[in-house]
Amino acid sequence: MPEINEADIVNRPITPPQVLEEAVVVPAQEVESDVVVQAVEREDPADSVLRAVLYGLAEEQSSLRELRRKKSQDGKDFSHISIKRGTLLKYMSETLLQKQALAGNAPVDLDLRGQKFREVFRMFLQTIADTFDEVHIPSEFREMFFQKLTTNLEGWEDRAEKIVKSTGNATQALIE
Repeated sequence: MPEINEADIVNRPITPPQVLEEAVVVPAQEVESDVVVQAVEREDPADSVLRAVLYGLAEEQSSLRELRRKKSQDGKDFSHISIKRGTLLKYMSETLLQKQALAGNAPVDLDLRGQKFREVFRMFLQTIADTFDEVHIPSEFREMFFQKLTTNLEGWEDRAEKIVKSTGNATQALIE
């Protein structure tokens, strides 16, 4: 086996996988009918443009997948297609995250048992206690309320986590 020289690899000219004769020029009317072009021309809101971009990326990755399969069946090198499709899928996931962020559905790491959430919860309970004072609820009723609330809140983290997970699954189902 011949020894591989790193300088030869680095200095080797890169040739595109397609020759110029195979390049396709898209007629203007097809460009005008493209969903991404239309969304930009209409000055659609960003989430609509991102939806169109995601659709376009999905079409392209599907085309690349089929081209990869065809080249594989023909016994031709398809590694460059796999790399392009992988890059495209990465862009799709980034676009989806941007779309979620615009819609207010950005993934949030909600730690119901964490210190930050405990501080927010404590502030919420203090607001309730302050409200009892402001409306002059007798202290015995206040104590009775907080005793019952403490009982009712036992295991609240588990119940809340189930709600967060089921809401996340519903949101994920909408995205898919």
